[in-house]
This record gives sequence, C-alpha cells and structure tokens, in this order.
Amino acid sequence: MKYLTIDTTTKVTALALGYKGQLVAEGFLHTTKTHSERLVPVLDQVLEAAAWKLQDLDFIGVVRGPGSFTGIRIGIATAQGLAQVLGLPLVGVLSLDALAWAGYGREEIIVPVLDARKNEWYTAQYQWSRDKQRPIRTKEPMAIEPEQWLKDLAGLNKRIVFAGDGVAKYAEKIKAILEDKAVLLPDYLALPRGGYAVPCVWQAWEEGSQSETVEPYYIRLSEAEVNWAKKEEALKGK
Repeated sequence: MKYLTIDTTTKVTALALGYKGQLVAEGFLHTTKTHSERLVPVLDQVLEAAAWKLQDLDFIGVVRGPGSFTGIRIGIATAQGLAQVLGLPLVGVLSLDALAWAGYGREEIIVPVLDARKNEWYTAQYQWSRDKQRPIRTKEPMAIEPEQWLKDLAGLNKRIVFAGDGVAKYAEKIKAILEDKAVLLPDYLALPRGGYAVPCVWQAWEEGSQSETVEPYYIRLSEAEVNWAKKEEALKGK
C-alpha cells in the first residue's frame, strides 16, 4: 500500500511518501513562504525522488489538528482535492499523535507541545508501548498554559521527553520547572516531520479509519469565531 501524508498544522510544511508504514521519501520546509506556496513544489519533488506518480497511491493521509487554523484548512483541502480527483480514500490523524512518534522506543513519558499562542500549548501525554510498538496516549489533547502543564508534569516520577514547535520557544521555562527531568529534542527531531506522520497514518489505516472526508480537529475556537461570538452577545444585549 502506497500513500502520501500531508502535515501543515504548524509553520512547517511536512510531506512524505510511505509504503506499509515505512518511510520512502519526505519533504520538509520551514521557511517564510506560506503552505500554499510550498505544498505543490514539495509534493512534486518527493514524487520525483521516489519515482512515484500520484496514480500509484492507494490512499492519502492528512494531519487534521490541533494547530494553526489556516494550516489545518490548507492541508485538509489539499488532501481532499487530491483524493477526489484520484478517487482515493482519506485517513486523518491528530498532530499530537504524529509528534508522539518522535519518542520512538524511549522509556520517558512523551509530551508533544505545539505553540497555540495566547500563552497556551496544544498538548497531550504518551508512553511508548514495547508490545504494540507505538506511542499510547495516556492523557487526552488539551489547550493549557505552559506553566500549569509543566507544574502538573513535575509531580510525575519519570523523565519527560518534549517534542513540537513549543520546545525551542519555551526551553528556558521547561528547564526552570522540570530541571533534569526534562529531555528537550533538537529542532530536527522536535518539529513535525513526514517521518512521524507515515507510521501514524499507517496505524490509523490498519485500524480502519479511512473515509471520504476528513474533519478539522480544533481544541478551541479560532479568533474569528471568538470575535463573532462577542458580536452576537453584544447584539443580544442591545
């Protein structure tokens, strides 16, 4: 089974080609260009490098959030457009589930942290399972203030490995609260990668998660939705 994965939930454009859970090729761009500018060129490059054609694909996987509202919409729209044209099923996975693969085989607790802005993280908690050979979610996705989450984690008796775009930005705060308990992955391991989405998407495919459409996964309302709700409340008060 050949498939494409798309992850545009952060500022990173991460695409990959997978074959039965194995990484075949990946594209990674972390530049000032927008996802809409990067996606097609990166896709063309990975297909050419692997000597694959779009028609060779059996399905398409997309990371559907949480993360950047605009990025999520671009990724899903691209995946659904390709799937419709090619007549392929879709598989959607969570960004935090994919990032948890950065902790492959590790004994520490795995904590992906994505910068949600407004002094919040999108985060969850995982533990690597030797039996199942995959990360198991032990705490559900949430939006939380970094300091509060770090204080909660400080009460655990194990070391914690952090992945995600929140690692570099909040490195000093993480170290200040958790000290030697914290393991901070470098950018080339911490940021979203196609290599993490490939096994995550394959796992979802094997579990029968394919469908014709994929819905965005939002933990909180977008700024536009918040402003709209405020305006509605103001109108009701008149």
